Amino acid sequence: MSTYLQLAVLLRQKALDSGTGPSGVTGQTGQLARLVQWIPDAWEEMQKEHDDWLWMRRSFTVQTVASDGEYAYTDCTDATTSAVIARFSHWYKDWFQCYLTSSGVGAEYRLKWVEWDAFKSRYHFGAQNDGPPEHVSVNPARSFVLGPEPDAIYTVTGDFQLAPQVLAANGDTPEFPSEFHRLIVYEALMKYGLNSVAPEKISSAQIESRSLRSALTRQQRPKIRLGCSLV
Repeated sequence: MSTYLQLAVLLRQKALDSGTGPSGVTGQTGQLARLVQWIPDAWEEMQKEHDDWLWMRRSFTVQTVASDGEYAYTDCTDATTSAVIARFSHWYKDWFQCYLTSSGVGAEYRLKWVEWDAFKSRYHFGAQNDGPPEHVSVNPARSFVLGPEPDAIYTVTGDFQLAPQVLAANGDTPEFPSEFHRLIVYEALMKYGLNSVAPEKISSAQIESRSLRSALTRQQRPKIRLGCSLV
């Protein structure tokens, strides 16, 4: 497992082949400042390459309020940290479950996804009655919305995707599996090569990263599966 500082030191070794440091990820100047910054830049770009990286997928839970059908991510609890969701990218639309809290999880059922325009036409038009939620959608504010609005306290669970992690302190550690941490260095080394007009560094980084990147994709992307028959 590598820290932000360790990754920055490895990048300096591969980019400059001489010298020492950096001794820290803050307070640097000149070339060391650029090297230090390329690590979090490369890491953020890697996290944004796909919107379904498995290491960024989390589960959540929230208890509804009667007659309130709209829930922001800040209303929900991250099941991994047992705290309010702090970093949010998007909901997984096919993974919303619900049960009447007083009945327990044995009464859980799946909510049906409806696209926002259709949901709005159905549930935001005319007078509406509260009831057991049947449908779920996401509004332009990125809150998920339930229809009908709940008539009691329900527990809603599902999955969401984290927003990218930002490396800021010496000891910060990238959240994906440690065997792939060197990929961040290779991506940052390409930035060094572009900045310094050093094509040999870019070529070296591409060669070294190729097998690791393929392994990361195989391990951390959902598997492609055949759909069920339509008849």
